[in-house]
Amino acid sequence: MTRRAPVLHNAMPASYVEVNPEDAADMGIVNGSKVKITSRRGSITMTASINGRGVPPRGMVFVPFFDEEFLINEVTLDAFCPISKQPDYKKCAVKIERA
Repeated sequence: MTRRAPVLHNAMPASYVEVNPEDAADMGIVNGSKVKITSRRGSITMTASINGRGVPPRGMVFVPFFDEEFLINEVTLDAFCPISKQPDYKKCAVKIERA
């Protein structure tokens, strides 16, 4: 729904992956690099953001899920809460590498 609001779409037209700056340096990833994110469920290639809007802790990455061109939910867990039935798309183990 974020993409349907022109002011929000213009402010951030495409998704990205936020990478911890120390992890990025260790892997030779710089701001704007293409990064492949892989889990047991799938993979996606996105643009890296280093020291941008957010800085995840070392060993973690963050991907917003507003962009239907980058379906990060296909990479994350397919589990759900047995009580509320809400999907648990918020976390999973991934491997990142330069694409």
